[in-house]
Amino acid sequence: MNRKLTVIGSVLWIAGLAAAIIGLNLTGTIGTVLSVCGNIAFLGGLGIMGVVWFRKRRNQGK
Repeated sequence: MNRKLTVIGSVLWIAGLAAAIIGLNLTGTIGTVLSVCGNIAFLGGLGIMGVVWFRKRRNQGK
């Protein structure tokens, strides 16, 4: 389960960062939408990676 979450989080993190950067370079509504969606995906990926890190750290103490 942690492996799947790590892969999903990594893909979201990288794709979100790329989409946010590309969205900043585009003009108009599509650039704004892409930037916002990229930021949401980026933060979602970071959140998933944080959950995986916390689970791993919590299980090491047992």
